Amino acid sequence: MEDHRETAQPKVLLVEDDDDLRVAMAGCLAGAGFDVTLVATGADAVRAALRDHPQVMVIDVMLPDSGGLGVAEALHRYPELEQVPVLFTTGLAAPAVKALLAPAPVLFKPFGRRQLVSAVRSAVQRRPPASQAPAAAP
Repeated sequence: MEDHRETAQPKVLLVEDDDDLRVAMAGCLAGAGFDVTLVATGADAVRAALRDHPQVMVIDVMLPDSGGLGVAEALHRYPELEQVPVLFTTGLAAPAVKALLAPAPVLFKPFGRRQLVSAVRSAVQRRPPASQAPAAAP
């Protein structure tokens, strides 16, 4: 079996309920070299994260079935996902949301393509190497 860790595109799980925004963000990230999985709900996010083991999760704060914080909390209950950085997106007022989501990074809508790509790249770099991540339970 070949080891593609050095050359593989970083996997991003994008959780956004707005169809147009989700497609635009995915195109932007794919164009920047990311392997993007798209979902629109919190329930789908949990399933996709467990299946795909992303390197970064980009999660909208306001989702139809659950809030972004609830999704992040649910995802981080799984040992294999504990170290996955989360980047939140929101259209809510900046000061209150920043305080609530700290220390996680937040992109406030509307944001630009460069801002999105830069934030996701930063999140990928924050993730500890596999050798430092806690081992999954047997």
